[in-house]
Amino acid sequence: MDFFFNPRGIALVGATANTNKVGFSILKNLSASFKGEIYPVNPRYSDIDGFKCYASVTEVPDPVDLAIVFVPAPMVPRIIRECAQRGIPGAMIQSAGFAEVGEKGKALQDELTEIARLTGIRIWGPNCMGLVDAIHGKVFSFVSPAIWDEGLTGGSVSLVVQSGMLSAGFLIDLMTHGKMGISKACSIGNKADVDECDILEYLIEDPHTGAIALYLESIPEGRRFLDICTRSGKPIVALKGGRSLKGAQAAMSHTASLAGDREVVSGALAQAGVVEAADFGQMMDLARTLAMYPRVPGQGKSRIAVLTFSGAAGIVSTDLMDQEGLELADLSGDTIERLREIFPSWMPVSNPIDLWPAIEKSGSERAYREAVRAVCADPGVHALFLHVFVGGVTRHVDISTIVETARDARKPLFCWLIGKREETREFQMQAHELGMPVFREICRAVECMAAVLHGGKLRPQA
Repeated sequence: MDFFFNPRGIALVGATANTNKVGFSILKNLSASFKGEIYPVNPRYSDIDGFKCYASVTEVPDPVDLAIVFVPAPMVPRIIRECAQRGIPGAMIQSAGFAEVGEKGKALQDELTEIARLTGIRIWGPNCMGLVDAIHGKVFSFVSPAIWDEGLTGGSVSLVVQSGMLSAGFLIDLMTHGKMGISKACSIGNKADVDECDILEYLIEDPHTGAIALYLESIPEGRRFLDICTRSGKPIVALKGGRSLKGAQAAMSHTASLAGDREVVSGALAQAGVVEAADFGQMMDLARTLAMYPRVPGQGKSRIAVLTFSGAAGIVSTDLMDQEGLELADLSGDTIERLREIFPSWMPVSNPIDLWPAIEKSGSERAYREAVRAVCADPGVHALFLHVFVGGVTRHVDISTIVETARDARKPLFCWLIGKREETREFQMQAHELGMPVFREICRAVECMAAVLHGGKLRPQA
């Protein structure tokens, strides 16, 4: 599979000089990101945007390991045969108009599958958006060139989706909001040949992937998929589309996928160690958190110290933690004595730890720093749930010291954040660099905390 991710040369079949066309967007993304040879293919041009253009893929010189194909669906089987004849090992078909549109399209897709079987060429797609590798700055996709406006933000989560716009939308949303980065985003579409199993096996061995998130509408090789997940040393989070009757019907018209029985699929995923998500946001939050904390010492222990600036937020956190099987830690006498040093004398200290009086007395930086040190030294505390408000008097929170303290104590640290827009984005970006998961909702923070501390197991949705 490596020629899809690290080709020496790429033939772009369907390249165009028309700046309003997708074939031009793909070329612009390749020219901005790919360091190897780029060969536009279109018989109507002699050159495009400074690149020599070839009339046929058979005329493209070496080295060429990958063909990206964006031409009308009826033309695609002939192009793939020419790629196989040329000796190109892989083709990424980003054209639509195959099994997702009905019988005529299904016949074209079946023809592609047969070509792959007979010739050995591997086919990624069709009806997909291809690949984005944020770590190495590669965009083999027609995702809008606007993706370059903020720059690609690297991370440790790789994404595999049966959707094009989902992968593109996630990339732009996550990177521009500073919430998280991405290692690779793989949009695999209709899966005529290459499927999630092939990609999973590659990503499990990829040193730049810490966790894998999947959005799937069907799992045709169920036994192989579950075996790969069971053997994986990396966390895997899956969102299964088409769980309801209406959802399954929608999946058929999207990528021609058969969805399968919801309860059977959920049970099998759980047995294979896959964390099942309920929506897109939860899928990504679970994946990024598990990538940060794939193996926690004493996994299964779940006594939490909550450090908050708001008594109400501490109460809500406690309620939500109880629903997920997490407990408030009983603070030791030594811990309480250390905390009293930063609190006014009139304030009793308990867990949740309401830091506001300590902030008024000692300042936000000292209050947070010393409170984190105290609870990290407490053997009865297994993890920390930090609440932070930025943009007011608590804007001075030294999170680098806080993260280092928790890391030295080998205790996972989670953060709920609210505040002014620019300050929260800056805080999130710094936290991402430091490896601390930040959430904008308490409930999502607690869900991810539970997944880490319970070894990837979430309580069933009601």
